[in-house]
Amino acid sequence: MNAIFGKTIFSRIFIFNIISVLVCIIILGSMQTVLITNYISHQSEESLAKNADSIVALIQNNVPIDSLRNILSGFCRSSQSHIMVIDDKGSVLVNTSDSGFVHNVPAFIATEYSKAVLSGQRNSMIGTMGGIFAETMFTLQVPVSGAGGNTIGAVFISIPIPEQQRMTYELFRILLFSAIAVIAISFLLSYMLAKRFSMPIKSIQNSAKEFASGHLDARVGETATKSDIGEIAELAETFNNMAFELEKVEDIRKSFISDVSHELRTPMTTISGFVYGILDDTIPPERQKEYLKIVYDEVTRLSRLVNTFLDISRMQSDKMVLNKTNFDINEAIRLTIIGLTNRLEEKNINVKLNFDSDSCYVRADADGIKRVLTNLLDNAVKFTDANGEIAVTVKPKLQEVYISVRNTGCGIPKEQQQMIFERLYKVDKSRSINKEGTGIGLYLVKSIIRAHGKNIRVNSVEGEFAEFIFSLDRGKAPMKREENRGENVQKEDI
Repeated sequence: MNAIFGKTIFSRIFIFNIISVLVCIIILGSMQTVLITNYISHQSEESLAKNADSIVALIQNNVPIDSLRNILSGFCRSSQSHIMVIDDKGSVLVNTSDSGFVHNVPAFIATEYSKAVLSGQRNSMIGTMGGIFAETMFTLQVPVSGAGGNTIGAVFISIPIPEQQRMTYELFRILLFSAIAVIAISFLLSYMLAKRFSMPIKSIQNSAKEFASGHLDARVGETATKSDIGEIAELAETFNNMAFELEKVEDIRKSFISDVSHELRTPMTTISGFVYGILDDTIPPERQKEYLKIVYDEVTRLSRLVNTFLDISRMQSDKMVLNKTNFDINEAIRLTIIGLTNRLEEKNINVKLNFDSDSCYVRADADGIKRVLTNLLDNAVKFTDANGEIAVTVKPKLQEVYISVRNTGCGIPKEQQQMIFERLYKVDKSRSINKEGTGIGLYLVKSIIRAHGKNIRVNSVEGEFAEFIFSLDRGKAPMKREENRGENVQKEDI
């Protein structure tokens, strides 16, 4: 199949169209040839039938044989035909021998050629009638009825077959000329159609090759993206979108590797330097505990970073298991803020807690949600200006509880608000007041919230504030001890 149609889209469309046109022309030409040949034969037969009926009328009107012979001789010369009249025994009464179509003038027509017509049936045949004619003839046989309705003879009128063949040849020549014209036009149209399909696809193919060779900025041109063939234009747009996303991911990956390398190098250098200083007694014994504390903090930092990467890996492999329980989200927020007290005091940040009640229970994975709160509040502290404000709001609504963490400060640029939850993404450092972080905190936040079947969104005005809002399922508060004790007393009384 490949050897016939080739391997390219252009060759396959082009050759397939040409072959389809040729097959259609052959089928239609054959059908038309057969139909028109039959039509010509039918027309010839009708023309001969009219002449034969006229001759039969002359015979039935008792025209003398000599007169009839003269009439038929003139008639056969003008119509280029041969006419014979026979009686009911097959004997030839009139034979226009001067037509030039016979070798010898027959005196009798064999029964096999006259039996049908002498039985009263019109009949036609093609041939030489046993050698009477010098060439193949088309002969129409018409019976002659007498006064009583019985057959008293027959009229044979013949014309040469080459005349029909000539007409058929002329027809074939016309069809051949038409076929050549159609093939030429279809050749041109097929070429244009194949080019129209193949050029945008070729453009996509070339861009894909460039992209695969490492040129991540390769894009499909307007030849494909502006194509009036919807599927091709959609494919080109999809490729460009894919290329853009992959290029963006690659840029984020490079930035992440650079940031992580820095994150790892700094504590490793610190740990190595201090440990070496202790080993070679550069650091005096009375200060070794102080430096070991620094080494411990750096090791803890490294451990936290490694655990974060493990969490990302676990989430990507869908191995995260939620242990949902009912717990007080307000208390979880208070404990998280207490853990950030030192950093809040350093920047003199005011914290507002907007709770509808002292406690509000949710049903979720407590450890995961505490991590979400830690990341959101840690970011809030990081990006809040000195003397700024952080507001945490908890709002129950029907079967859900909405939690909002809002902080004043630099905010998030509008064009980056849809990307901050992506793995390894960091807001442009040149526009951030804090250049720390690896760009995975918010990715973890979104992953945990999504694992709960919920979503998180951001509202922000650059230079004013940033607000993160997510929801959790509402939980049931535990029964109070007094109520439990009361229930037990009632059971004892019963």
